[in-house]
Amino acid sequence: MTARPEPHFGIVQLGPFAGFVQRFEDLIGSATTMALYFIHSRRWRENHDAAIKAFLGRPGTTLEVFLPDLESHELIFSLGKHFEDGPLIPALVADAYRYFARLARDFGKPSHVWLFDRYPTYSFYRFDDRAVIALYSNTSAKKELPAFELTADGFLGTFLGADMDDLRKECRKRAPQDLEVVIANAAP
Repeated sequence: MTARPEPHFGIVQLGPFAGFVQRFEDLIGSATTMALYFIHSRRWRENHDAAIKAFLGRPGTTLEVFLPDLESHELIFSLGKHFEDGPLIPALVADAYRYFARLARDFGKPSHVWLFDRYPTYSFYRFDDRAVIALYSNTSAKKELPAFELTADGFLGTFLGADMDDLRKECRKRAPQDLEVVIANAAP
């Protein structure tokens, strides 16, 4: 059985993740809240660094970040097995820790970072009442990933909101200045 997307599902657009570059700029530029959940998203951070810093420089904005817990050796091992750049995953995650710690030092945001220890099935980038979700491949082969933009009030947005609430209960909460300790503790 195939479900036909209807308006209440909240899908605004669907396409390859790489095709959302300008849309991310627009969403970051107009948002007051941003929540990010990904493995490291180095290229995404590099592509949108100026927009992220402009966002944080505006009064009244909030940033919430979810990153893999480097001290969860089982998670880091699994991530390494599922991505073409697997051996680099710990260093790339550590780079993301340091990036958000610098932002916190320079802008006072984020006030904390959530560290997850379960294997992610998707990444999300939430901006006020919109979000972009990117799916992961089940293999280590590098390929173009599908992504979709959705509204917060549709079926998928409601699912994402509930998932975020559950993540806040399950993740370890760390102050950005404590992330170097996590990196050091995770070192082999």
